[in-house]
Amino acid sequence: MEEVVLQILAVVNRLTFLKYIIIIILFFPVLIFGNTDSTSFIKHKSKIELKPYYVTQKLSLKLQGNNSLATYEPGLTGSVGLSVSYKFLGVSFGKSVFNEKVGELKEKSEYFDLRLNFSGRRVAVDIDFQWFIGFSVSDLSNNISDSLKEFIQPNLDLVNYGIDFYYGLNKKMSIQSIYKYNERQLKSSGSIIVGLKQNFAELSYSSTIFPEEILTDSRIVDIVDAENQGSFFTIIPVVGYQYNFIKDKIHLSPFASVGYGVQYQSYISKSKGNFKGFRKATTLNLNLPFGYNGDKIYYGVVGKYNQTISDIQDRGNMNYSLFNLKFFFGFRFK
Repeated sequence: MEEVVLQILAVVNRLTFLKYIIIIILFFPVLIFGNTDSTSFIKHKSKIELKPYYVTQKLSLKLQGNNSLATYEPGLTGSVGLSVSYKFLGVSFGKSVFNEKVGELKEKSEYFDLRLNFSGRRVAVDIDFQWFIGFSVSDLSNNISDSLKEFIQPNLDLVNYGIDFYYGLNKKMSIQSIYKYNERQLKSSGSIIVGLKQNFAELSYSSTIFPEEILTDSRIVDIVDAENQGSFFTIIPVVGYQYNFIKDKIHLSPFASVGYGVQYQSYISKSKGNFKGFRKATTLNLNLPFGYNGDKIYYGVVGKYNQTISDIQDRGNMNYSLFNLKFFFGFRFK
């Protein structure tokens, strides 16, 4: 039975994009249901919007073993991008413009981001593709010898696909007035938010990234040039709360959510062999949007923090954390 499940997941991973389209189709009735009109909102009449933006962010991938840890980072990156929206559909593309190296980073990192957004009053759907190039070691345990450190140059590539669904239970709060600015909410209100986070990450590295391997394997020199990669597919139901404070055309909308789910892992290592299996995963999300929602222009900043922790190896874990600040300025066209 387990082999059948693994084969099914392998096929699903190869059809990631098709899987996302199927989920959107299944979720479309909820998107329509979430558009119930109300006198508590003003709907903007423009169909086309342009929104240039700047994002600064810090990503950290920490692997905790039984007796050691290793942290990998692309450094502090800054990117610029442009979002184009037509009615409830939006697409955006961003690219890194600078990278501040930290720790023992070996090369300059690059970052690309592509997103597709669907917005309704009570529903948010966000599909994203991210590509980080040029990770390296930013932190290693003190008990790893200097003779081994010179060989630990993973220069990670991280390809990340994600799709998030959020649904607000309160009809008096507009999610799209907070994140997409398609309309303006007139009165302060809050809502319980339920949703589903789905993520597929693929890591490629030129040497082992597992701290227990680095610490104990005397053959570390032999696996520096080995072809290594790992795939991690995560599904986590989430629940949270958001309150939208309104003052005229200005809003402040703190949000927090937690989730508990499962991660399917498939990774290869020359010294450890291949691993395929399921592990538990938890997530924490904190957002703080603040902005001005005018009739023709809008602008603001959104601070986001996401942490996802999953079990890995025998008694270790993988801790993925991302903090970013997004500054934007939007124009509406009739």
